[in-house]
Parts: sequence; C-alpha cells; structure tokens
Amino acid sequence: MLVRRSRVAVAFVLACAFYLFHRALSSGSGPMGSGFAIPRDTRIQYPFREKGINARDAKKAEAVKEVMKRTWKLYKEKAWGFDEIKPVSGKYRNSRNGWGATIIDSMTTTAIMGLTDAFADQYDWVVNRVDFNKAEGLVDPFETTIRYLGALVSTVDLLEAGIISPPSPSFRRNILKQAKTLADNLGPGFDTPTGMIWPRINFTEARGMDMYGRRHQHAIVHLARAGSHWLEYSTLSHLTGDKTYLDNSTKAWDCLVSNKRGVPWPGILESPRSIWTGLPVGTTRTLGAPDDSHYEYLIKAHLLAPKSSTNNYARRWYQAMTSAQKHLSSAAKSQTNPHTFLLSYSKDRYENNMGHLTCFIGGNILLGAKYLSQSSLFSFGEALIEGCHHSYASMPSKIGPESWSWMPRESHLRPPHFPGPVTLSQREMYEKTGIWATATNYNLRPEVVESYFYGWRITGEEKYRRWAWEAFEAIVKATETEWGYSEVDDVTRVRKEGNLRDTSESFWSAETLKYLYLIFEDPELCSLDEWVFNTEAHPLKRRL
Repeated sequence: MLVRRSRVAVAFVLACAFYLFHRALSSGSGPMGSGFAIPRDTRIQYPFREKGINARDAKKAEAVKEVMKRTWKLYKEKAWGFDEIKPVSGKYRNSRNGWGATIIDSMTTTAIMGLTDAFADQYDWVVNRVDFNKAEGLVDPFETTIRYLGALVSTVDLLEAGIISPPSPSFRRNILKQAKTLADNLGPGFDTPTGMIWPRINFTEARGMDMYGRRHQHAIVHLARAGSHWLEYSTLSHLTGDKTYLDNSTKAWDCLVSNKRGVPWPGILESPRSIWTGLPVGTTRTLGAPDDSHYEYLIKAHLLAPKSSTNNYARRWYQAMTSAQKHLSSAAKSQTNPHTFLLSYSKDRYENNMGHLTCFIGGNILLGAKYLSQSSLFSFGEALIEGCHHSYASMPSKIGPESWSWMPRESHLRPPHFPGPVTLSQREMYEKTGIWATATNYNLRPEVVESYFYGWRITGEEKYRRWAWEAFEAIVKATETEWGYSEVDDVTRVRKEGNLRDTSESFWSAETLKYLYLIFEDPELCSLDEWVFNTEAHPLKRRL
C-alpha cells in the first residue's frame, strides 16, 4: 500500500511539473524568459486627453507639412514617375525598379497630412500607371516589401479608418489588386528549402537570386531581409482573405523565431544565415543594420495581431532585448558625457561603433517595454534615445552622423583596448563630447526622430518634442536645396556649399517628415493603441 501511494505521489508530482512547465512556456515565464507575461489589455500611448494636456502644436505641425508640400511639388515638377529626385541638380534617378518609389512610399504621409490633391495624384499613379509585372533590374524583396507593399496595404487601412476620403468608390479593390500583383511577383523569392527569402528576385524569370543574380545553394541572407515581411504580408492576407501571403512570411521567419538551437545570448542570433539550411554562416550579433528590423518586427507582429499565434514573437523580442541590455549595452567612459550606446559583436570581439540606423531601437524598446510592463527595459530604451540625441547635439550642424564611436567604460569587454579616435578632428571631438564621428554623412534618415516619436507618444515628456523640433530645424537648414532636400556629406561642417550629395531617398517623405509631423499633431492621429508602424513608417491597423 505504501509503495502504491508513493507511486501515485510521484505520478502526481510529475504531472504537476509537466503542467507548470507547459504553462510556463505558454505564458513566457521559465526557460522562455523570466518575468515575462503577455498582457491581456494594455494601453501604450500616454493619456494626453485624460491628463488635460493639449498635445497638438499646430504651428510646428504646419511647418513640417510645408516642407512635405515643397518636397512633393518639386518632385512632381522635375522627377514625376521616377523613383527619386536629385535635389541639387534637379535631375532624377531610378533606384527602386522604376515604379515611382517617392510617389508610392509617401502615399501614407500625404494621407495623414490631409494633402488630398497630392494623394489623388498618387492614387491615380498606383491604379492606372504603374506596372508591377515589370521591373528595372533585379528586385530587392526587403525594400520592395517595406516601401511599396507596406504603403499599399497601409493606404487601405488609412482610407477605411476615415483618415482621408476615398478618391473613388472602388479604391479598396483597386489598391489591393496592385498589392496582390506585387506580392504574387515577389512569391518566387520564398522558393527555398527553409522558406527564407532570396536576397533578389528576377521578375522576368520568376526566380529568386542572390544579390548578384546567381542561383546556388550557398546564398545567404541577413536577419532584416529574412524577418521583415510579416507585418505587410499578414495585413495583405487580412485584407484579401488569402492566407498565402501570411503563410509565406510566417515560414520565412520560422527558422529564426522558432530557432531550436541553443544560442549564447537568448533571442539574439548570429548573422548572416544560409537560406538553404537556416544555419548561421557568420558570427555577427547586432541590433543594428543589416539585422535591425528582424528584432523590430518581433514585438510589432504581436501588437498587430495579439489574438493570433504571435505570443512567441513577443517572447523572442523580450529575450533579445534583455540579452542586448546584458551583453551589448555600453556606457561611454567620458566623465562628462557617460551616455549609453549599443555595441556589436563579431568573431569573438566587440566593436565600439554605432550607426544612425540603430537609433530606432530606443523607441522600439519603449514600445515593447510599456506593453509588457518591463520597467528595467523601459529605462534602457530611454537611455539609448538619450545617447542618440547626444550624437545630434555633439555635431556642429546639430545633425547626427551616419556612425560614431566612443571609449567603453566596461572593463570586461574584449578587446581590452578599443581603437580610439584617429584624426585630429576626431580627437578634438572626443575630448569635447565623449564620441567621435566615424562616418560623417547624414542621409535624411528617420531613426532618431522615430525614437523621439515613441518617446513623446508613450511618456508625454516634453523633451522629446523639443529635441524633435531642434532636429527638424537643423535638418532643413542643412539639406534644403533649389529642388528639394539633399543628403549631407559631412555633419561636422556647418557650411552648405560643397557639402551636399544630390540624393534624396523616398524615406525622407515616407518616414522622416511623417514622424516629425505626428510628433506635433494631435496624438489621437494614428494612436499607438490602434496602429503599428512598419519599418518604413507605414501605419497598419491593429487587429485587437
């Protein structure tokens, strides 16, 4: 009798242990992330109205809108139908397959700003002019998805939400027809053993290729290219009822998100990966380019569709951010400027270099940490935004450089002696600010003001709007030309003459100006409680 009771007790204990283990996996505690839990209903955006705060600054919002109106007017006058205007010479170029990137990528900006005439031109271009069955050169599925496809599905969401009046009764059918055509032509890119997408697609042959137009079993892809399709494809499936797009993007991401192999830093994967096996063929671990938006999309996928099977995405994001806080966070050694930055890691060595592109991560951390009620991560995100702001405040032009370095305070990092500033100007900058620019150009990028947007919308702290206005004024002053706004060659110089690159990519109007405008407009416009922004700032309606 005693033996039987003992066996029953053992069986009961084992059953309880199995139940608790299974529950831990489903809730996110235990091995998948200590302290992690998926909330049922969490408000993300700061309650401006409930606090009696008039959060709209009409004068500044209108100033940003005027820059957008000028950008559009000059593009339409000098470069209509081409991907970009060359803002110094007034010429044009195609860099995104000749589909009119500036037209389509900025559709959601004109919609949000209420620029109905510009939006009508864009709508006409999409439904009557552009042909997504033909492409100039090989197609980059990453850029095409975030710029073109993201804009198209976001436009449908914005129109259906009443943010802009539909230009025709058949707008939904017309736009989705073009979106489906584009997505169908991108479909052959997923034809790999793992489902991970090829880096390029030949539309003429309907075949995936590597970056050089070759097809072989040694093709590789970085994390951002492999993992930045889910938001757009999931939305397309939701709008059309065709699950093919969701299935493709889910499978493409699965070997990353559901990676069963142990990794040294939970959630942070080595890159690049083989599209044939899904295994790493490189040793880089970074939250910056070219892996950045894979991590960005993990939390955003869950926020977009929290009632679907996206808990694991949020769990992986939580793991990655806590690993980054532990392994990649670095404080500058400077006593007067001990700001927080993010290292990269490759070949058993840390690199004390951070890029403007990485500055999205502060805002992304605030977004996820607020939703998951993680105060330590939230403070980490705030510190990273402060560090990126310092990169702007440190430059004579008051615009942050493409990349910069600092001397890490942490003594345990390898190598024990990091390379310091080399040139006289770098040494002078380091002594004054605690950082030095390693690439001095500014490419009209949005990432710093993007994080200001999340900082303002989530915390309500006025400093983020102040920083955003300072950035806006500095950017316009340095980049304005006769035919638009141009990339800057050297942000350590104040003089404009001879310091412009005659290039203006579509994200200037799609992202940078949109985020700036939304910082000063009524926060209820595209509230974070109702919308998720893809990595090109196209808002997608949350499916709560």
